[in-house]
Amino acid sequence: MYHMTVYDGNGQVLIDQALEAATDDAAKQMAFHLLREKGYEAMPHRVFHRAGRLVSFKPHQFDTKTGKATS
Repeated sequence: MYHMTVYDGNGQVLIDQALEAATDDAAKQMAFHLLREKGYEAMPHRVFHRAGRLVSFKPHQFDTKTGKATS
């Protein structure tokens, strides 16, 4: 069992859902398909196994001068 969370530039959750996949690669493919389908490819996200193993991670981009996330 895997889980995927996608955030907007302000940290609001856009997607928070479980993914049923047999392998890390399958979970990553499912997640990327969902990101493309929703138009969220550029959004920060994480995909992890329920045991805590991180499968995919794209962090927020920050402006070092303001300390705020950029889109």
